[in-house]
Amino acid sequence: AKEGQDEVAAVLIENGAALDAATKKGFTPLHLTAKYGHIKVAQLLLQKEADVDAQGKNGVTPLHVACHYDNQKVALLLLEKGASPHATAKNGHTPLHIAARKNQMDIATTLLEYGAQANAESKAGFTPLHLSCQEGHSEISNLLIEHKAGVNHPAKNGLTPMHLCAQEDNVNVAEILQRNGANTDMATKAGYTPLHVAAHFGQANMVRFLLQHGANVDAATSIGYTPLHQTAQQGHCHVVNLLLEHKANANAQTANGQTPLHIARKLGYISVLDSLKSITNEPEDATQTQADEKYRVVAPEAMHESFMSDSEEEGGEDNMLSDQPYRYLTVDEMKSLGDDSLPIDVTRDERIDSNRMMTHSAEYAGGVGGQPQQQAIAEELISPHKAQVHGAGKSIVDGIYMGNGYHDEQKYVGRKLSWKSFLVSFLVDARGGAMRGCRHSGVRMIIPSRSTCQPTRVTCRYVKPQRTMHPPQLMEGEALASRVLELGPVSTKFIGPIIMEVPHFASLRGKEREIIILRSDNGETWREHTIDNSEEIMHDVLQQCFEPEEIAQLEEQGGNHVCRFVTYDFPQYFAVVSRIRQEVHAIGPEGGMVSSTVVPQVQAVFPQGALTKKIKVGLQVNLFKPRKGVAPEKLRKISVNHVPKKKRFSLIW
Repeated sequence: AKEGQDEVAAVLIENGAALDAATKKGFTPLHLTAKYGHIKVAQLLLQKEADVDAQGKNGVTPLHVACHYDNQKVALLLLEKGASPHATAKNGHTPLHIAARKNQMDIATTLLEYGAQANAESKAGFTPLHLSCQEGHSEISNLLIEHKAGVNHPAKNGLTPMHLCAQEDNVNVAEILQRNGANTDMATKAGYTPLHVAAHFGQANMVRFLLQHGANVDAATSIGYTPLHQTAQQGHCHVVNLLLEHKANANAQTANGQTPLHIARKLGYISVLDSLKSITNEPEDATQTQADEKYRVVAPEAMHESFMSDSEEEGGEDNMLSDQPYRYLTVDEMKSLGDDSLPIDVTRDERIDSNRMMTHSAEYAGGVGGQPQQQAIAEELISPHKAQVHGAGKSIVDGIYMGNGYHDEQKYVGRKLSWKSFLVSFLVDARGGAMRGCRHSGVRMIIPSRSTCQPTRVTCRYVKPQRTMHPPQLMEGEALASRVLELGPVSTKFIGPIIMEVPHFASLRGKEREIIILRSDNGETWREHTIDNSEEIMHDVLQQCFEPEEIAQLEEQGGNHVCRFVTYDFPQYFAVVSRIRQEVHAIGPEGGMVSSTVVPQVQAVFPQGALTKKIKVGLQVNLFKPRKGVAPEKLRKISVNHVPKKKRFSLIW
């Protein structure tokens, strides 16, 4: 079904193959034909009475899948064979929700013709119009409104389609909503209007649009925040000036008595401060009073969803529709949950325990709209996790016993290391450590004694390349040989060398290919990670840290599928890359020759005077299947003149 082999499928069915056999993620053959668009196999399965509304692991039907991948013919066939356009996945999404988010106009039109409800709600109260507005799809939004979709329909947290347009700066869709009677001042459960949302996210175009259509410039939330407070908190100076031009009240105070000027001063936004200072009436003692208080960041509700994943090959549970698809949480609450998609915080990288979360839930219920308690909890969660002192000279940092000071530590420095396991992070001090990643990660890190000048919490985990802001830019013939390794604390420098061991799945084909390490210090740019004399350094470190029999065992365990390298500091990311073996030599004006170790007959010869200065020259040989009947004497010499600087070029013969 996945490969579209209709004849093979017919033979299998005739010989008793189960039509409802499911993969470990709950997909039936009909789900896979819907994903890959194999209409003939789909027709065959439906003729044999396969369940047209079979539900996958998370309640996803074949029609959901066909809509997600825009396979119109399969979707139409399923509807003709009785597939329900009202089928809901575990999070309440109907096929129309998916078509609206993915901008599948033809499928959406067909679904509506077959009776799909334009106002169908997900479990969190979101309609297809909410999703199309968030994505900025004007045509499909028009289509939904023509079929009576509610332009002011609130979700369970109060968000309307106009709020989502304001969040994403989708003025074109907002104009459609406004023409069809959308209210520009609808408030969420916490009192946030679309103008609050646009101001919070710095969306000047939407702020201008809402003000032109009569939005209340001084609307206040349940804790007294106006749009001017919200944008001053975020530091959007251009939006501050825009609101002031429309007579926003610069002296408005929140429930705890803060003006926009107080907030800007507390958070250090100089340009916002300059705009507000001359028009705000501020008591003389206000500056000192505000300086003594901690500011608690507030944010409007948002829509955080887990949609259908484009990958069914990833390990673990497929994220087609998760058990908790919506999280209507502020930024602060997201931090408290320790979401893996957020940047690593080395001061606090463990999950909040369940008792603490239950305590927080009880505290939420006590305030007006839950906001004051929510802010206090957020402040506690964001602040650095400090060590608690217990008794004379003993401390516990993040739950790990640190011992009783410098003198106890001295007797361990210089000892041989023993292997310990870690999940995401571990604490290392002057005694060093040999750490092995558990849960089959295979990553190992050897930190010799006296390599750190202070106790350091090291964080090490795999991330998918697409989760990084800027994945490695790979050349022709290069590919990642493992997932990207994320490390922390970023930019930490060690006194001595650290050995990293990372397993990989590259096939090196003897000497034809090689493994290199790329590093990214800032998550944006990548460069090759090289350390001079790394083999000698690794040999010395292993001799220092382990007994001879342990070293032999270590070498045996490594094999050909473990990459070992040395580093003196932590970048943000390491990447293991497989590439065609490259011979690099430094050649100057005196000339020289570079030859390949893979095919010794391949040589690059530089005559005397061909180069004006000494440069590094790289040579790669990519082997292809030879033509039949080509004799060795047919090899040619090729001359290349006028090569531009820093150019990579290929010769094929």
